[in-house]
Formats: sequence, structure tokens, C-alpha cells
Amino acid sequence: MNDDRVVFDRRDFLKLVGIGVAGVTAGCAKPPAEKLIPYLVAPEDVLPGVPYFYASTCRECPAGCGLIVRTREGRAIKLEGNPAHPLNQGGLCARGQAGLQGLYDPDRIKTPLVKDGANWKAATWDEALALVGGKIAAARTKTVLLTGLETGTMRALAGEFGSSVGAKHVMWEPFGYEALRAANRATFGIDAVPRFDVGAARCLIAFGADLLETFLSPVGQARGFAQMRAQRDDGGGHFVTVEPRLSTTGANADEWVAAKPGTEFAGVRTKSRRSPTCRRKRSRGSRASSPSARRASRWRAASPPRARTAPRSPPRSTC
Repeated sequence: MNDDRVVFDRRDFLKLVGIGVAGVTAGCAKPPAEKLIPYLVAPEDVLPGVPYFYASTCRECPAGCGLIVRTREGRAIKLEGNPAHPLNQGGLCARGQAGLQGLYDPDRIKTPLVKDGANWKAATWDEALALVGGKIAAARTKTVLLTGLETGTMRALAGEFGSSVGAKHVMWEPFGYEALRAANRATFGIDAVPRFDVGAARCLIAFGADLLETFLSPVGQARGFAQMRAQRDDGGGHFVTVEPRLSTTGANADEWVAAKPGTEFAGVRTKSRRSPTCRRKRSRGSRASSPSARRASRWRAASPPRARTAPRSPPRSTC
């Protein structure tokens, strides 16, 4: 019979025992101590456990809705709409609510990154500033400062920085409103993006304008849309949308007109001649008795929603 026993000498046995004891000891070691530093000398505007609220502006999209930021010990913990803000009036969309995720995202870039072939490598702030300064100095007057749609002090800061280094400040946004700005300038003489008073409209026609999703300020327009719909008992609140796809706005319309992309405005005259719905609904809801009063009420029903920046009444249109 073969003897399969493994024989260790005394020295090897002591080595194996020492390795086992070391492994067990490392596994049972305590985690590194973390120090909790209390507010021995707390700031005057911070009380532990007491939330503080600050008014701010949401920058998740170009609309710029008003925010109320709830903070605890100097850290933002909740975002809500500002009820006193004239744009969103206390409402806040999902993108605004998710603003804290961008602030506390663990994958957020924490250090400057420098391109190294196909990869990025971390660099210190001194290295990054020296590299950027050298590149800007070498490409003076040929540099472009690209930012999102900024306003107020952030826009002024970007402009001053661009002027100091000889760079042209260019603002970019996914949804451009240059055409809307030009139309407002040609119609009302004001070079600005208007804010439409949707809640005061009795009949509204949207040509490719996704009022409840992406167009201008969806939160403010959704509240105005609800106010407009409240006029239905008085014969108003009729909504027609012309667009190539059935969006959320089109799904909430009384009449949805499917159009090929780029041809939304081609059916204006056809729609105004064949569908006098707004005039009919307004005349039924009106209590005017004289012919002149009825004509005036029909014209008011056919008028488009007024822009906030308009210095005079909008031109007549039919609905």
C-alpha cells in the first residue's frame, strides 16, 4: 500500500501557521476611523438640523424657471419651483427636479482632464491652466469660447473673458429661437424672444410648436394651457395643432392636423376657410346682442395669443 501522507518539517509548519494567523488578523481588522467634526464654531447662518431655503434659477434648459433650494448644513438636498416666480409659478419639470443628480453624481468630473491619444488622463489645476494659457496665447484672435445659452452675470463674465483673451463668445443651444426672435422683431419691433400669454387665449393654433414638451417654457405654458382650458364653459379654450408627428401637445389638442415636415404653415388659409370652429364656439358663448358686438367678439376669438413683449395689439388673424 502506498503512503499518501504529506509530511511537513517544523519550519514549514510554522510558516503556514503564521500566514493563516496573518490572514485572519487582517480580515478582522477594524475599518479606518472617520472623524466627525462638529460645529464648535458654527457659521452664523447655519444651524445643525434646521433647513434653509434659497431662491435661485434652474439652468437645466434655457427657460430659466424659478427655484427654491432646500439646504441642510450648507448642502442642497431638494429643489422645488418658486411659487412667486412669474414664469413657472411653483411648477418644476422632471429635468429641474433631477438637477441635484448632476451636482452629486459620483461620475462627475472632479479634476481637469488632458487628451492623451485616444484616452484622457487626469492633471492638476496648475498643469491644466498652464496648458490652456499657452494654447490660447498661441491661437490669439483664432479662439472661440463656446457656452450654452447664458444670461445675466454669467453671460457678462463669459464675454469679458473672451474679450481679454481675444476669443469670440458663441452660445449654443439644442433648440434655437433665432427665427422666433426675428419674427417678433418684424412684427412688434422688439428684438427678443417673446413669452406668450397662453392662458388669455380663447382659441390657439400651434404650427409645429410643441408647447407642452420643448417649446420655450413648457412648465409655464402648461399652466397657461390649463387656464385656457378652463374657459370651455364660456365657449373658449379651443386648441388646434399642426405638426408632422403626434406629440404630447398634439394629443391634448381638440384638432390635430398631420402635416409633412416643413409644410405646417402651408395649410393656414385652408384651415381658416374650412374650419371656423373658433368663431362658432366664441359666438355661441358670447352674450352680445348687437351685430357690432358679435363682430367684435368674433374678432377677439380669432386673435392669436398676445406676446408679453408686444407694445401694441397683435394683427388680425382668422381661426
